[in-house]
Amino acid sequence: MSKLLYFEEQLMSSGDPQAGFRYFEVGNDSQINFQNNNHHHVVFVLEGSLSANCNEFKDQLVGPRQFVFLPKLSNSYLQTEDTCKLVVFSFINLKTTNEKHAFQSYWRLFPNVNYSFAPLTFESPLVEFFELLLLYLKKNLNVAYLHELKHQELFLILNLQYPKEDLAGFFYPIIGKSFDFRSMVMDNYLKIRHIDELARMSGMGRTNFDNKFKDEFGASPHQWILKQKAKHVKQSLMEPDITFSDVMRKYGFNSATHFTRFCKQQFGCTPSELVRQMRRIKDDDHHSGIL
Repeated sequence: MSKLLYFEEQLMSSGDPQAGFRYFEVGNDSQINFQNNNHHHVVFVLEGSLSANCNEFKDQLVGPRQFVFLPKLSNSYLQTEDTCKLVVFSFINLKTTNEKHAFQSYWRLFPNVNYSFAPLTFESPLVEFFELLLLYLKKNLNVAYLHELKHQELFLILNLQYPKEDLAGFFYPIIGKSFDFRSMVMDNYLKIRHIDELARMSGMGRTNFDNKFKDEFGASPHQWILKQKAKHVKQSLMEPDITFSDVMRKYGFNSATHFTRFCKQQFGCTPSELVRQMRRIKDDDHHSGIL
């Protein structure tokens, strides 16, 4: 039976209880749960191998000296294939103007990106970066300022070592014309009851906000939020032991009628019918050997 772990249980403290770098070892056949996290995570596999799962992407193999990106608020977990040595880098914001400019420059590559949640491979100088990082952590040099410096160093190495096309594909879920605006929306869209609240958070009037939102996300705020909410609802309904009441409470549906109407509009069926369809698809994939 798989051992279920929650990433928060493995954290080493820094200025932010979750931001920074952590090293830990996990035995084989263990599941590490990142669901409902409030930080972005980059998981570096130093030794061993695992399968990574993030939203609709399932069972992505990540081998030794590979790394994968788990965006915040995603439904993500890792399943170890054997004993693994991992470094997890967690962050909310980019630290420097250069980092933000680099991310914004990736936006121009979006039309050519076919996002597939694929890992990247690392070698020198990242190998030496982690050797020194682990030495610091083992010597208890585990302070917030060190984590901030290593954060900046890591992004500098990534931007110098990897082609922009690779980084655009890797960080695809959080890349946009304006990192700060996109981050504000991503942090809050599931918490609000009305789009006007997002506009106030941005410091804009509603018309300017709507225009900037459409320029950034390619859809109106209402259309985009409905689409994202539908995606989260569908993923949540596939979680084991979750109930309709759990999903309704999690995503702000005030009645079963409201929830059913939403599912009919977004999926063309009731919640019960949707669950049956997804289970049937999963069973068919399993029997055909896809999983």
